Amino acid sequence: ALGSTRGLRSADGAPLPQLTDDGILLNQWSAHQLNAAPGDSIAVTYFVVGPREELSTRQVHFHLQGVVALQGLAADPTLTPAYPGIQEEKNMSSWEAPFPMDMDLIRPQDEAYWDKYGATPKAFVSAAAGQHLWRSRFGDLTALRFYPLPNADVESAYQNFRSGLLQRLRPDQAGLVVHPVRRAALQAATGATDFSGLFIGFSLFLIVAAALLVVLLFKFGMEQRAAEVGVLLASGYTDAAVRQRFMAEGGVLAGVGALVGLGGAVLYAYLLLLGLRTWWLDAVGTPFLHLHVTWPSLLAGYLLTLLLVSLTIWRAVRRFHHLPVSALLSGSGAVQVQASQRRTQWCAAIALVLSLALSAAALAAEAGAAAGLFFGSGAAALIAGLAFFSIWLRARRHTLRSTWSMGMGNSARNPARSTLCTALIAVASFVIVAVGANRRVDDTAATAGSGGFALLAEADVPLHQNLNAAADRFALGISADLDYARFFPLRLLPGEDISCLNLYQPTKPRLLGLPPEFIRRGGFHFQQTVELSPAEAQNPWLLLQRPLEPGAIPAIGDLNSVLWILHRGLGDDVVVEDAAGRPLKLRLLGLLQSSIFQSELLISAANFTKHFPNRSGYSYFLAQTPAAKTGELTSILEEKLAPYGFDVTPTATRLAAYHAVENTYLSTFQTLGGLGLLLGTLGLGILLLRNVLERAGELAALRAGGFRRAHLGKLLLVENGFLLLAGIGIGALAAAIAAAPHLLSPAALPWASLGLTLLLVFAVGLATSAVAVLLALRTPLLPALKAE
Repeated sequence: ALGSTRGLRSADGAPLPQLTDDGILLNQWSAHQLNAAPGDSIAVTYFVVGPREELSTRQVHFHLQGVVALQGLAADPTLTPAYPGIQEEKNMSSWEAPFPMDMDLIRPQDEAYWDKYGATPKAFVSAAAGQHLWRSRFGDLTALRFYPLPNADVESAYQNFRSGLLQRLRPDQAGLVVHPVRRAALQAATGATDFSGLFIGFSLFLIVAAALLVVLLFKFGMEQRAAEVGVLLASGYTDAAVRQRFMAEGGVLAGVGALVGLGGAVLYAYLLLLGLRTWWLDAVGTPFLHLHVTWPSLLAGYLLTLLLVSLTIWRAVRRFHHLPVSALLSGSGAVQVQASQRRTQWCAAIALVLSLALSAAALAAEAGAAAGLFFGSGAAALIAGLAFFSIWLRARRHTLRSTWSMGMGNSARNPARSTLCTALIAVASFVIVAVGANRRVDDTAATAGSGGFALLAEADVPLHQNLNAAADRFALGISADLDYARFFPLRLLPGEDISCLNLYQPTKPRLLGLPPEFIRRGGFHFQQTVELSPAEAQNPWLLLQRPLEPGAIPAIGDLNSVLWILHRGLGDDVVVEDAAGRPLKLRLLGLLQSSIFQSELLISAANFTKHFPNRSGYSYFLAQTPAAKTGELTSILEEKLAPYGFDVTPTATRLAAYHAVENTYLSTFQTLGGLGLLLGTLGLGILLLRNVLERAGELAALRAGGFRRAHLGKLLLVENGFLLLAGIGIGALAAAIAAAPHLLSPAALPWASLGLTLLLVFAVGLATSAVAVLLALRTPLLPALKAE
């Protein structure tokens, strides 16, 4: 196919006409063999390469426009590109062709032509006709021919062109690329996502619980020393001096406790890494994890702890000095804070509305913003729940008809203290339930993460055969009947794993080219898409066929990988290089929800072959098959296709591997809930002991009136059990509001494990309260009765 007839000469000396798109020129030898004359119809039969590299034949008809003399350009064998393996053969019939070819069609005169002229073309058509008929994904040109300017020296023109071309060529265009290995390794080692933000978010709830416990402990201590404070004030010490004295005392305790806490923090981090190296090894895939502690991080944690505890102590001491000196001297150190009922009601209503609004906003927000909205909604819901509980305690009119009503009535004696203890349990329950609700259940039918495919497979050596065709399977050595299975072959561009299984930061994602039959089939659940046309609304996979501007093609990815690993969102571009080294934008028009495609990005097969023509064959396969046949199909494929490095994996196993990583992170977050639960149960125990000491006279009078010790223990246990249930209920409800976007999704939820977890929280809290009751009732009650 020539762009110009320049350099060609007519066999009869007449001028050659300009080639038309339906015209052809034959050289003298070809015209003689065909006995053809200008104006005759010439049929040309040629091969066409199919999508699986299969060969088929087509025929096109040209009209003969002229006969070319076998001299000059027409006798140049270099017009035909060099093809390794054929130029070296002396006889055409001895050539071992890499594709099916009938060697009997080669005649003696063809061999004679080969011996004399080699690969010299026998016919010429226009460049437009050649590009239309024989273009492929590799391009539409095989050679460029340059002519010097008129009256120019050929050698000088060649040297000028050569030096100019070399100046413009880049080494990477020829495959020579220099990589900054160390810099790339350090960048990759930073990790794909820093989860410290989420860890700090959950830790804030634990920090709040710790601050509440500090308030409870410090108030308890000061109430025990009320007489000492009264003596100091009566002796002439000012409120500021007494406050400073207690602040200094609390500061020393906080400083020592913070030092102990630093050791506990390092131990906690070490235990987490130990769990990742052993128990949770499947989630990280490597045992080579070591704890790295820096002094600035320890110092920052120490100072922040001192600041938080100091503010908490200052608040408790400030409220304590509102009591009159006479009350302090008498030993009465109970501080009753009478909060405005209307102000509390407004606080509860505003917090509830804010929580619901943030949760509703998270439904429409991107996943990155949804994390912040989750924490905001949860905190507001906790405040609302505790405020409503405080209002209920203050407004309740108690009728003491049973042990249960007496316990509830005793809880309302000091609403502030009861609300404080309930808050400890509520915070712990919130973290436990919120994290547990986000756990993945390996239920592919519910999540649609497998798309209805039972198996996926990858081949190290690409296959060109059609696994759905019995003849092609037989050519691969598979004689078994596999008609019960349907295969979807996908083109694969190797790259870096962009799933949560990769601990390093990927820069070149793996790409899959989806064939038209996969796009027509549909399936899977889309978490987010751009605005869809009516046809795309029926099948969002048609987004991959949407035309975009030059240099950009549509792509689909999994939400988790795109958000947490690639740090992109819907509508963003992921820039890669095509086969020619040019930048190519992959525009994310759709995001899947927890699918088997978390390791790669998806594009259409048409765009794949257009921009990556050097990747032939199929290396990634999806199979639909009955569940009872998965084992049999796996064995056949891996045994017969072993030379191709064929590896089959159940889609459920692949999803479970992804979910294992997510659940591991959630498990580390849930340890914070366990620590919060420890603080909450400790707070309940302190409350119970404080109540026993405060109400010793009351309990002694009941004992003297005929109540048995066991009945008193039951009364105290009911009181604490009520606060425990209230805390669990408030925390669980707040978690449900905050996690509403996830609860409303089609993902399967671990209801059984959540219910069991809450039951375990209640059992642990009740057991701790029972121990505290036993210890409290061992206190002699007779001195308290005499004091009354």
